[in-house]
This record gives sequence, C-alpha cells and structure tokens, in this order.
Amino acid sequence: MSRISGETLKLSYGDHPVVHGIDLSVNPGEWVGIIGPNGSGKSTVLRMLARLVKPHGGKALLDGADLATIPPKEAARRIAMLAQTQESLLEVTVRELIRKGRHPHLKWYQDGTAEAHERIVDWAISAASLEELQHRQLPALSGGERQRAWLAMAIAQTPSVLLLDEPATYLDIAHQLELMELVRGLNRDEGITVVTVLHDLNQAARYCDRLIAVKDGKVAAQGRPLELFTASFFREVFGVEGTIRIVDGIPSFQAERSVSLKQLHKEQPNLQEIMS
Repeated sequence: MSRISGETLKLSYGDHPVVHGIDLSVNPGEWVGIIGPNGSGKSTVLRMLARLVKPHGGKALLDGADLATIPPKEAARRIAMLAQTQESLLEVTVRELIRKGRHPHLKWYQDGTAEAHERIVDWAISAASLEELQHRQLPALSGGERQRAWLAMAIAQTPSVLLLDEPATYLDIAHQLELMELVRGLNRDEGITVVTVLHDLNQAARYCDRLIAVKDGKVAAQGRPLELFTASFFREVFGVEGTIRIVDGIPSFQAERSVSLKQLHKEQPNLQEIMS
C-alpha cells in the first residue's frame, strides 16, 4: 500500500484550471521529487497532499484512507510540511519553536514540556545539529540555521510523511547541501517518507529515489532519475537542450540553450540579410 497518494487530483483558481487529474503514489520510506517548469502546479499538488488546499476533484490518501476523512489533529501527527518560506521573525528561541512540533500530540491539559515530549525535542535538535543554537532567538540565526530549525520542528511531530516545498531555494550552496543531507539521513535512518518539490534538477537526481515531472497541471513523465534524464525529456518538459553526464550512476544536466530561442533564431533574419 502507498504511504501517500493522489487520485485524479484537480484544482482550479476561479476559471483557471491549475491541476488536471493528477495521479501519483509514494511508497513507505521512498523519497520522491516533484519537478517541472514554473507555474506547472507542483506546489499546488504538494499542498493538496498536506491538506492545506482541498481538491476540487479527486482525493488525496494517507495509508489508503481519504485524507479528508482523517481528523485534523491525527493528520498533523502523521504528515509534516516545510513550506518554501517561513515566518522567520517569530520571537521565540530555537527550542521553543521545535517544541511547537509536539502540539498535535498533546492533550488539552498538557503544555508540551512533559518529559516524554522533551526527549523527542532533544532528538529533533540533535538530528538537525542545533544543540549549540537551541537557546538562541530565531531572528538571530542565519537563513540556513533558521531552515534547519523549522525542519527540526517538522520532524518533532514524528511524522510518517515529510512534505518539503523547495526547502533550499533561498540558501547558499553549502547550506543547501547541509539541508538535503539532513533530509536524506531522516529518510534513510528514520524511514520517513519524503515528497519534495525541487527547482534544482541535479539536486533532485542526486537525492530522490524517483521523480515525477509535472507540466501544465498534468504528469508529463515519471521514473528513476537515470531513466528520466534524456534529451527528449528536457526538450519536451522544460523546453531546453543541453548535456547529460552520468557520474557514479547519478545523472546531471547542464542546460545550454532554450528550444524556443533556438527556433526563434532560425526564423529571424540575420543582420546581413536585413542590411542587404
């Protein structure tokens, strides 16, 4: 059985359809990357899986059950999401932020500081290597440190599914790799199922078990990175041509030209023709 899946997911904003009947399935312990051009519907699909947006058609499922039928607090115990941007200026310490991840597990009369909850907070702090920063105020941290703190809050929920929407977009390359390695450790060592919207295609190929490419609100292609990274794939989905290299079984792509720009150059007369 899939850990999390979508069946014929549809969504429109007003009269503008954004997602057109997408089917996807993610197995327990798998790391799946959702990729595609800007505006293709990637983040909208992720938000439907997180139950932040209600599909206008189809349904999202968690362990085979319709997400819409699962009580919100139970869903929050089982699914955690890290959005692309966060409220980084919250006036709380790192530890206080991470402690908020335990809220879905608390009874109405508990305040989140019980010993069992504190042990999990300690574990999340350790997993994200935040021991020396746990008593610092969140606004005082660097961008990479803040993103690690938010991720630690998400894993303090002890979810079975972690949803990430371009988590490394605004980080420098060192902090990007640091964050992605942290997620890989959670996926491999803790067995957390991960679904990530990624803009960096080479990072997606390096870290994800499988990729789902979305274009114009539909699944355009899916498969393992080594299977998916072909010249025709990049031309048809992203409209670019370039060079594909494979090192240690991991493909990478270097874009060299836009297909539309190449076509434009063919159709456009050159300066000599205009002057003659």
